[in-house]
Amino acid sequence: MAQHNLVNLSNSTAELLSPFGTHSGVDITIQNVNSDGYVYIGASSQVTSTNYGYRISPNNAISFELPGSDSLYAIGSTTGLKAAVIITNLDSGA
Repeated sequence: MAQHNLVNLSNSTAELLSPFGTHSGVDITIQNVNSDGYVYIGASSQVTSTNYGYRISPNNAISFELPGSDSLYAIGSTTGLKAAVIITNLDSGA
């Protein structure tokens, strides 16, 4: 079942985008829905605008296949930016 959320971002406190704790693995897509400003994605709650794994430009998106023990966090280049997040469960083999 797909889950979606519009996440309000701070420029100083990272927001968890992926499911909390250990999960069964998910496909996650993060979109910067802003016309100005960057969304910074990182692998830990220590993500900053200078220490991140990926920078999403305005009106762009990225998708990840996230293993069950991994988490993704985000901050904005300025407070008040939003990130749209959609999460679906990974397919399990037959």
